[in-house]
Amino acid sequence: MAEPDPRDGLIRLENLITGDLHENIDPMNRAAIIGWGLFFNVAHQIRAVLTLHQAGACGAASPNRRSALEYAITLRWCVDQGDRIGDIYNRKLGNDQIQLAKALKADGTKDRYKDAYKIMAHTVETVRKTIAPDPNERLAKIDNLIKGYALANVWSFYTVESRFTHPTPTSAQLFFKTEGDAFHMSQAPLHEEMVACQLFCLWIFHFAMLAFNEILTGKPWTSELERIAKDYGFETTLPQWQGPGDLHAQ
Repeated sequence: MAEPDPRDGLIRLENLITGDLHENIDPMNRAAIIGWGLFFNVAHQIRAVLTLHQAGACGAASPNRRSALEYAITLRWCVDQGDRIGDIYNRKLGNDQIQLAKALKADGTKDRYKDAYKIMAHTVETVRKTIAPDPNERLAKIDNLIKGYALANVWSFYTVESRFTHPTPTSAQLFFKTEGDAFHMSQAPLHEEMVACQLFCLWIFHFAMLAFNEILTGKPWTSELERIAKDYGFETTLPQWQGPGDLHAQ
């Protein structure tokens, strides 16, 4: 029996994203609003991977595959963490602004960007005064999330993708190889589709939609996601938190 075509599954998932989807989001729920942004980042990265795949440039899609994975796992955390994630992310924003302000001071451009510097200073002060530290701020780092959800296979994949996302001997060696006494150099990757792009996109999109469905009022995607999981051998449940600490209580 032939394996089902991942392109068919992708079309089925895309068909779930209707124009009125925003009506299933509670605008008073910060986790739902953040989850919306996280989910559509996954969708955006998947479109990038598929576009590069169609152009025969799968090797160049490694950063997009890695980003899609990061956003999907963070979306899973958003479902568990709930409303707390808003303050965690605002604390992270404050810390990022501190680093930007230090950089402007260090290179002597603080005065050139007076308005931007003033906004950064205001953000940092507001965050410091209004938002208490949260022990789960460490989970804004993707490696802590992957380990906390005990996703050992995902960690291996993420590590390998990182070798092709950043300058490494592994990524450089895509363009040359030794065969016996011969040394081959190429202007295009010698090993193009290291990951089955369409199947990867289907899997990570389904994973992200499982998580996002938990945020949508009425969980409208449940039945179709279960059917697609059965057809392609995917999980029908989300990974559960295995790490230290409680994602809900504070």
